[in-house]
Amino acid sequence: MSSHCCTKAVITFTMESLVAANTKFCFDFFQEISKSHCHKNVFYSPLSLSAAIAMVRLGARSDSAQQIDQVLHFNEFSQNESEEHDPCLKSRTQGMLADSSLEGQKAVAGSPVVQESSNPESELLSCHFGHLLSKLDRMRADCTLSIANRLYGEKQFPICPEYSEGVIQFYHTTIESVDFRKETEKSRQAINFWVESQSRGKIKELFSKDTITDATVLVLVNAVYFKAKWEKYFDSENTVDAPFFLSENERKTVKMMHLKGPFRLGFIEELKTQILEMKYTRGRLSMFILLPSCSEDNLKGLEELEKNITYEKIMSWSCPENMSEESVAVSFPQLTLEDSYDLNSILQDMGITDIFDETKADLSGISPNPSLHLSKVIHKTFLEVDENGSEAVAASGVEGETKSLPSWVTFNANHPFLFFIRHNKTQTILFYGRVISP
Repeated sequence: MSSHCCTKAVITFTMESLVAANTKFCFDFFQEISKSHCHKNVFYSPLSLSAAIAMVRLGARSDSAQQIDQVLHFNEFSQNESEEHDPCLKSRTQGMLADSSLEGQKAVAGSPVVQESSNPESELLSCHFGHLLSKLDRMRADCTLSIANRLYGEKQFPICPEYSEGVIQFYHTTIESVDFRKETEKSRQAINFWVESQSRGKIKELFSKDTITDATVLVLVNAVYFKAKWEKYFDSENTVDAPFFLSENERKTVKMMHLKGPFRLGFIEELKTQILEMKYTRGRLSMFILLPSCSEDNLKGLEELEKNITYEKIMSWSCPENMSEESVAVSFPQLTLEDSYDLNSILQDMGITDIFDETKADLSGISPNPSLHLSKVIHKTFLEVDENGSEAVAASGVEGETKSLPSWVTFNANHPFLFFIRHNKTQTILFYGRVISP
């Protein structure tokens, strides 16, 4: 894989290949949901989605596994990575051998034999996800990032101990047994309560009435809540009512925040688009805003931008070589974005079909029961963007230096734009969104 100008030397090749796969899936997913969400706000977490589906991939076999690999670009991982050269996978394999030996000692006559040990490919993938999620865990002091991924399986389907162990070790979560058949409503309420508690009360009623039935056998929950403080905060005294131009003939009044200061800014000439980086506290995370030039038809410029985004281009556009520090007058709307996606049909349209089909699904790495298939996948996200000024460090020092700056470049997000929130050290896109109407 070719290296990119932004890729830090500390990132290993394997980490880079995982990030590349996740980013490619991010844009593929956007193109798919845009078909049914045309001219609407869009907000989701590609990292969280990839991790959730990779968790299923850990127990998928045959075509079920290959379809996931194809759609999530996992099949583009380097072919020369093997157990022998991967210390994480090596230690995992040794640990599993030890565990299976203990299980053998504990097993009683007539117990079902645990199926094949998880194949090296899915182990390797999960190992890298484990590393990536651990890196993200370390920044919890800087922000509120809650990724609530969990599988809920009908209790009559026995779960392979190997699989439970892998989910805990790599994905920092569990697979829970519930009684969908006899206690359908109680199971639904339990799942909703867990998601609400994980999201600080922001995501309620993930599964509405009748979305879970007594025929449900396996549910994948994927909910994400995020809030962080800006490195340079917006003074709420400068927030004013201002027009946001939805389209040529339509506008609405929004709360527009204003801030002047040094920011990294770039311009994508071929798409007439500004790209601005706004860092969060301590600079580990940044929001990048892609703002097409204001025109008679703002949506046309946005559509052109959406069609042209690729993994390679986004890496290039956000490179230090293509973004320089400027004195920028930023105008940005307050946002609260909440989105929910029933992923069954979306993933099937993208090519992941077998895991949803009772007659075709091969999830034998999760349970020896051949009828196990995924009944429901829900993805829900919540984001707040405001001034974050009340507890922030005083900006008097910034004011002192801004007086001597000769001129200001204007970045006025008063019309539709794209944005993404990135973990800078690994280049991981945590969130991706489109704002048509704040």
